[in-house]
Amino acid sequence: MSGTDLRIQKTYMALTREFIELLKVKSFEQITVKELCDAAMVRTATFYNHFSDKYEFADFVIRDVLQRYHKDEKRTKELSGPEYYERLLDDAFTLLESNTDLIRSLASDSMLWSISEVIRSSVHDELLDHLTQDQKSGRDLAAQPELLTEFIIGALEQVVRWWFTAPEPILPEALKKQMLGSILRLVA
Repeated sequence: MSGTDLRIQKTYMALTREFIELLKVKSFEQITVKELCDAAMVRTATFYNHFSDKYEFADFVIRDVLQRYHKDEKRTKELSGPEYYERLLDDAFTLLESNTDLIRSLASDSMLWSISEVIRSSVHDELLDHLTQDQKSGRDLAAQPELLTEFIIGALEQVVRWWFTAPEPILPEALKKQMLGSILRLVA
C-alpha cells in the first residue's frame, strides 16, 4: 500500500479501521458493504471501485496485516536447523496473537478459507526453499521437500484452527514447543 496514492491509502485505512470495529460487535456475515462504507465515511461506489465485494475486502485486510507484519519482522532465511523452525513458529504465533480479535472474528464465519490461504501463501515458498537446501546439505528429511512443505503448512493451519476454537487451548509457548519437536522429528 506504500506506493499507492495518499487518498487511496486513507480510504483503505478508514475502511480497515471501521471493519475491525464492526467485527467487535457483529459477525462478518452480518456486516454489509453499505454499513461499512457509512461507518468509514466512504462512498459505496468508491468501495466497489477497489473491491468486488466484502469477501475480497476481508481478504485484503488479512493480507495487509500479514504484509505489515513481514515488513517489521526479522527474516528467518538466514537461520538454519532448529533455529529456523523455532523462528518460523515464533513468527506465526506472534502474528496470530497480535491479531487474535480480527482472526477470531473472521474464523467464526466463512472467511476461514481466506485466513488459511494467507498463512499458506506467506510461508510456502520460503519453507520449501529451506527444506530443499536442508536436503542438499545432507539433512535426513522424512520425505521430499515438497511433501514436507505441504505437511508442515497443513499441520500449522489445522493447529491454528483448533487453537482458536478449542474451549481450553494449550498455552502458546507449550504449543510451539510441541509443534517444534514434531517438526524436528521430520527434518532430522
